[in-house]
Amino acid sequence: MTEHIALYGKGGVGKSTLTSNLSAALAEAGFSVLQVGCDPKGDSCSLLNNGDPIPTVFDLLRERGEISVDAVAHKGFKGVTCVELGDPFGSGQCGSSEIARALAELKRIDLFEAVAPDFVLYDISGDSTCSSFYTPVQQIGVRRVFVVTTADFMSLHAANAIFKMLDRYGESNVPVPVGGLIPNSISSSFEESFIADFAVQTRTRTMGRIPRSLMVRQCELYGKTVIEASPLSNQSYFYRRLANQIVDEAASQPGPSVPMQPEELRAWARTWGDRIYALENGLVTDGAAI
Repeated sequence: MTEHIALYGKGGVGKSTLTSNLSAALAEAGFSVLQVGCDPKGDSCSLLNNGDPIPTVFDLLRERGEISVDAVAHKGFKGVTCVELGDPFGSGQCGSSEIARALAELKRIDLFEAVAPDFVLYDISGDSTCSSFYTPVQQIGVRRVFVVTTADFMSLHAANAIFKMLDRYGESNVPVPVGGLIPNSISSSFEESFIADFAVQTRTRTMGRIPRSLMVRQCELYGKTVIEASPLSNQSYFYRRLANQIVDEAASQPGPSVPMQPEELRAWARTWGDRIYALENGLVTDGAAI
């Protein structure tokens, strides 16, 4: 049975790079993988294709008026099937309605039946509007959502907003479980603790931990995933570990997240601001340390 997984996150957190490495790790482990890039830049799958772009669904629809499996599906590293939706705004129509149309086209041409993947990974920007956020959840039946985040307040603010949108969606539909937060580009135990505490406050969990590494940038410059370009590196281990966690917990049923209200989020942020101040100034309160 195919499992549809959506990866969301604020722009700039490294979500597309992480998704491509996750696809590569799953494919390396013997799974059939389809990656669907839903970012307007149309470059979600580039690291699986030597850095080269592939024709996007929107470009093909504008040029030809129709698409086919052969036209939109391209084999990348280890046989990962790559599909890019591309820029939904080129037609002058509402981006949300265009995303819905593109996904409907993928269903119409029986893409998922033709590829028959074990996993479908959707790389979706968390900066999307509410309606475009719901589109893949409604149309495809995404089973789990993961939110990629870095250790900064704005990324966690975006994660909280995503939890809110999922919460609203669950009020009138079957709730979509949040598989967890994926901490990305982590450089210290402090950053790890910061994200872990946010997970506690929102009743979710962290999945894996991807450290900050120049290896990622180097491989990006070569147009490859770390899994392909540096398979024996420590960085590859972390991507493989995350892939194993997602596979091992495929049968689990995580509950919905509980987003913080704006005043709660701001109060929580201030407590961490106080901790940073204490850390920078060498203060210790009640014998507690980070």
